[in-house]
Amino acid sequence: MKNQKETSWAEIRAMLKEIAENQKETDRRFKETDRRFKETEKLIKENAKLIGGISASNGEFCEEYFINTIKANPTFLGEKFMVFENPKPRPVVINDQYDLVLENGNKVVLIEMKYKAKVSDVKGMLLKLKSYRANFPMYDDYKIYLCLASFRFRDYVKARAAEDGIVLLQQRGEKIEVVSENLRFF
Repeated sequence: MKNQKETSWAEIRAMLKEIAENQKETDRRFKETDRRFKETEKLIKENAKLIGGISASNGEFCEEYFINTIKANPTFLGEKFMVFENPKPRPVVINDQYDLVLENGNKVVLIEMKYKAKVSDVKGMLLKLKSYRANFPMYDDYKIYLCLASFRFRDYVKARAAEDGIVLLQQRGEKIEVVSENLRFF
């Protein structure tokens, strides 16, 4: 058996002092890390707000472009239409928003505008049809086209829209082009 060295009280006090100093340094580092974390969290929130603002601006730009272009030439598939921007139903049966509605006496075109269209936007058009019919029953006998306008459509979005019979409108230079293959009314 080896001899164990006995520790003096002075050595124990010195070790406890060193432990206390190490604990103070650890606490200081934790406080500094916490301060940096809070600063980073604040920057992330500010950036999220900025990105949200950019996204909203892109959406507004898209809507402005399509609304102005359609108002300047309110024709759809060769027919003239009246243009209604954000029509509000009275009374509201299903809470929904309609970016642009075209109407010509026997047809309605519901146009939803997205800066960059997604498959979920295509699916959402069918829900928009349901809410529109509920909110505007005076158009029950009308043929209704569902239309998604966007600056960008990926191929899989175009395929899903064609499958569902949703009309797609896309910017082509200074004109709007119908890019759907399987147009149908509901």
